[in-house]
Amino acid sequence: MTDIHRRLTEVLGGPYTRAFELDLGTAHRFIVFSDQHKGAGDQADEFRKCQGAYAAALRYYRERGFTLILLGDVEELWEQNFGEVEKAYREILALEGSFGAGRYLRVWGNHDDQWMDAKAVSKRLAPYMPPGEVLEGLRFDVRHGGRGLGRIFLVHGHQGEFGSEHLRGIARVVLKVYRIWQRLTGLGTTTPAKDACLRGEHDRTMYQWAAGQDRLMLIAGHTHRPVWSSRTHLEKLQDQLRALEARPASPERDRLIREKQDEIEKRRARMGDCNDVPKPRKCYFNAGCCRYDDGDITGMELEDGVLRLLKWSATPPGGSSARMVLEEDLVEAILTGLAAATTPDA
Repeated sequence: MTDIHRRLTEVLGGPYTRAFELDLGTAHRFIVFSDQHKGAGDQADEFRKCQGAYAAALRYYRERGFTLILLGDVEELWEQNFGEVEKAYREILALEGSFGAGRYLRVWGNHDDQWMDAKAVSKRLAPYMPPGEVLEGLRFDVRHGGRGLGRIFLVHGHQGEFGSEHLRGIARVVLKVYRIWQRLTGLGTTTPAKDACLRGEHDRTMYQWAAGQDRLMLIAGHTHRPVWSSRTHLEKLQDQLRALEARPASPERDRLIREKQDEIEKRRARMGDCNDVPKPRKCYFNAGCCRYDDGDITGMELEDGVLRLLKWSATPPGGSSARMVLEEDLVEAILTGLAAATTPDA
């Protein structure tokens, strides 16, 4: 068992994970956002391009009665103190808090692990967070009509990583020095995930753990790359390209193939596909992040038994809605399709 697998198992049943009963036959609405990395509003702050889309999304969900789940790395506290974040994003913090005590759940990540300390939460974050509690994980025990279906487990996803947990004190110092250079030069500020190969390896490790559990859906953040049903958006685009290539030859087919190839190359340049391997069990999901360099954000909705991966655009094309559903499926269908725990080869 890897350190990541061991720590995920600990968190799943640990004292800092809150468990809820979720009956799919009753009304429920949750929105999950991760990895805002709210900084000081300067050149090194990658969230500043996304704050418009994020604020629009928060207002949309607040007005529609959703419960807000923030899945870690909400503030970038490895780079600056909370006072700097508060000064730059007081309105965003207040907007998050406006969901109210009964509709605001929060998990800590590695870059905002200061909130592991209840005293720090009470002193600095509580005025913007009515519950005044930050957890390590959330677990929904899912039922429908009295029948147990399985579990949905939400966690940031850094648990067990050598740098993120064991060396986080040293990592903070190194990153602060790097950010000083960024503020002076303005360079290197728009890479939402730094290493495609490490990201792919981490996704694979998270998938392996989830696939070894009994009827469990894992929803994480941390890698900044959306994953749906254990598969990345790039993998889905490649499947679509293969389907187009199998069609009979025609000018329309060739045009669609060129468009899909262009889309794939743009996605590969932006997110990478290193270490992506087949993942047949639909058990691992990733909400992506709220700090893409084009100003878009991604997140996940859980509404009345339907799970959705969606994107909010910074500037809606043609004046259409900024909210775009990328994927969706019934939670009951996903959990029913997950057999008893096995350890996959992938």
